[in-house]
Amino acid sequence: MKPEMLTADMTTLGASRTPGVPTLRKACVIRADIGAALEFATTEGTTRAMFPIIGGEAVGAGWSGRILPGGADFARALPDGSYAIEAHYCLELEDGTPVMVTNAGRMVAQPDGSFFGRTRAELEVPEGKHGHLGKAVYFGTALAEAGDNDHVYIELWEAPV
Repeated sequence: MKPEMLTADMTTLGASRTPGVPTLRKACVIRADIGAALEFATTEGTTRAMFPIIGGEAVGAGWSGRILPGGADFARALPDGSYAIEAHYCLELEDGTPVMVTNAGRMVAQPDGSFFGRTRAELEVPEGKHGHLGKAVYFGTALAEAGDNDHVYIELWEAPV
């Protein structure tokens, strides 16, 4: 059974107006190169996994960069077979600008063995040429393809305010 479409908006609860449906524009694409996962059952009965991020690359509008080794994607297996994820890693843009990325959400197993995900991301950047990247709200899509244990692909979509 499909969930019902919500027809209410902020005005239903007393707001004088609503900002409306957010628009999305593609902000960047990322390929994270990952190492061998460490996965274990915890004493609380859950399963934890840590996927080291060992490199990768990113391309945005007017910039490109590489993922520095040392980050990781921390995952917790959920009862429905999906994973709650939270990745932390650092990009270095072509001009040397560091960008700290936090990307959290959920990855869901697909019938073909791949995982699709939806995330929210935060980019932390210094003031300057790329400062606008740190002031945006991001929604992400993620793909871990079946049989490819070495990469995760991400698209970040900006919701301008």
